Amino acid sequence: RYRNFEDALAMADDTRYGVGSAQTNIKEIAHAMCTAVKAFKLGLTSSVIIPAMRDDPHGAFNNMTQLEANVLALGKIFDAFMADCAAIPDPSGCGKMLSDGVVFTIHGDTPKAPNNRNGWPDGTPNNSNWLYVFGNGFLKTGWFGGVDANNAVTGFDPATGNAVPGQGSGVTAQAAAAAAAYAVAKGDMRRVQDF
Repeated sequence: RYRNFEDALAMADDTRYGVGSAQTNIKEIAHAMCTAVKAFKLGLTSSVIIPAMRDDPHGAFNNMTQLEANVLALGKIFDAFMADCAAIPDPSGCGKMLSDGVVFTIHGDTPKAPNNRNGWPDGTPNNSNWLYVFGNGFLKTGWFGGVDANNAVTGFDPATGNAVPGQGSGVTAQAAAAAAAYAVAKGDMRRVQDF
């Protein structure tokens, strides 16, 4: 039998998610995350992929007021999302709240040069790339690799996490993806090895 979930998944409160006066692409993220919590609660899904921003970020630093407003709004969205998850028991029956199992990955197709605000060019030092993961306790906290103030790139040894100067992100791409998968699988290495 068909069940209509439109009312159960409807967006509830732009104000609580901090997007009452935000621009459309920020509101879209809030609406998607609010709907995701409701879908999680109903057991309709355990994973959501949300395209974010979908704008041209090259001129982001030309309007610092708007950039700061966007960053603050995104913070409020994530805070409201996690508060919603913290108030809902995990429907899997594991005895935890939804917030105990949430994992975020944030990545994009082309990061921007981190030390150059002029047009925020696409060419990153050593053609580097990065992945941000909120692993909810399943991953070691910290930054592995990076780009310093002099545009020097540092990679990392996947076995130890130790820094490797000059290493390109292509060397660690598989390890980074496996780490994110490990967090999503809640520490079940067998599931990671399946992929």
